[in-house]
Amino acid sequence: MSPKPDVSQERKQQIMQAALQVFSQDGLHKARMDDIAKAAGLSKGTLYWYFSSKDKIIADLLANFFDREFSKIEAWSIRDVSARDLLQKLVDMLVEDLLLEKQFMPILYEFWAMSFRNPTVGKFIRESMYRYLDLLVPLVQRGIDTGEFRDLAARDIAMALGAIIEGSILLWSYDLDNLDFQKLISNSVSIFLDGIQDTSNKA
Repeated sequence: MSPKPDVSQERKQQIMQAALQVFSQDGLHKARMDDIAKAAGLSKGTLYWYFSSKDKIIADLLANFFDREFSKIEAWSIRDVSARDLLQKLVDMLVEDLLLEKQFMPILYEFWAMSFRNPTVGKFIRESMYRYLDLLVPLVQRGIDTGEFRDLAARDIAMALGAIIEGSILLWSYDLDNLDFQKLISNSVSIFLDGIQDTSNKA
């Protein structure tokens, strides 16, 4: 008798997609596990078998999103391209993903607000931020070492770039349907990269 196939990952994805739909409609606070189970077409018992709480579903949704972005940074960081082109490409990929996951934005900021009241959520946000910075710093340092960027502290540059990205995302969240997010963040990052460009060796 052949063993039963392991469908646990598929089931988790099914639940998280259903949760995303419910969170988008009702918000994090009002959404109930009953609603998520119904949207997923599963019993409440099956839902609790995979996720012990609504907070666990939220954490896994965000972890999946951040892990995808971090993996892309790691994959692109080994490409033989200029530091500026690399940073611009990473921003472009983030924009593409966020536009595809536009319905996820209200959830992201509700979760961010929770970080002020929930120590576990706050810890997750901080760890994600510092992991993101740790991935950006070597890319910025490459630009400094090759003479593309001015000789400034790489971590300060990475932090400033992260602030521009986060600020652009926040502005976009105020008017998701009408604000041209791609243009906003592309222009902001381009102006920033122009500002850190090392022009001392140019005529």
